[in-house]
Amino acid sequence: MRIGNGPSGLDLTAQFSLLNALSQLSQSSVRLSTMKRVNSGADDPAGLIAIENLRAEITAINKAGDNAARAAATVRVADSALDEVSNLMNTLRGNMVSAAGGGLSDAELEALQIENNAALDAINRIGNTTSFGGRRLLDGTAGSQAEGLTFVFSPDVHETSSVELPNINTAALGGASGSLSDLAAGGAADIDSGNFGQAMQIIDDARSDVLGARARMGAFEKYTIESAQEVLGSMELNLTSSLSQILDTDVAAESSNMMRSQILVEAATSAVMLASQNRGMIRNLFGDF
Repeated sequence: MRIGNGPSGLDLTAQFSLLNALSQLSQSSVRLSTMKRVNSGADDPAGLIAIENLRAEITAINKAGDNAARAAATVRVADSALDEVSNLMNTLRGNMVSAAGGGLSDAELEALQIENNAALDAINRIGNTTSFGGRRLLDGTAGSQAEGLTFVFSPDVHETSSVELPNINTAALGGASGSLSDLAAGGAADIDSGNFGQAMQIIDDARSDVLGARARMGAFEKYTIESAQEVLGSMELNLTSSLSQILDTDVAAESSNMMRSQILVEAATSAVMLASQNRGMIRNLFGDF
């Protein structure tokens, strides 16, 4: 009879159980330390693909949300500038009413015209300088294309939304009666001309242009930008929740698995040690035959 030195079937079973338990313990430790269930493609190949697709969608949604916030800021800057233009045109209207009332001296009429000239210059300056992010908004270039100022509020870059911005310039604002530039000194509707009815009609037409533009931008902000932000927020919430379900570690379950693996490691280690001791005892008892 010969007692071999190699491992027995019991030894191999104990060693296999130990290795398996150590692998499970290592996996649980990694998942709990990273708080991720999927840390490599080997953990869940299909899950990894789903995770990366969801991440890509969430990133695109975040950027679309940034676009919406930027668009809202752009519209508000333009609206603030147009509000000041409206105030300046109210000044023009008031001065024309004062001049038409009679009883003013030549010096007073001249002062009103100087004030009108300054208001008209201010309107032109607002049109030429109002900008956001380096892009001028009211000088006629922002809405020069047929689609106006275009934004993307969707992960799909082909889905665009546009708003038309006005050209704020005294030569462009007005109507059939003339333009605001005619109210400047030497113009067809300045104070000296006495054409107060024409001047008031020009101001009314210009105010209609400005107010119409503000109404369009207000509607664009409320019903396009804000609606897009609501939809994007809902999409991000749902996709993030789905990503969390696939990616994140179930701490309670994984902690339980880790404890179980620790117990299995201890038991398997004891089994390997016991098998080794038994093999040594048998060799010492029988020796080689």
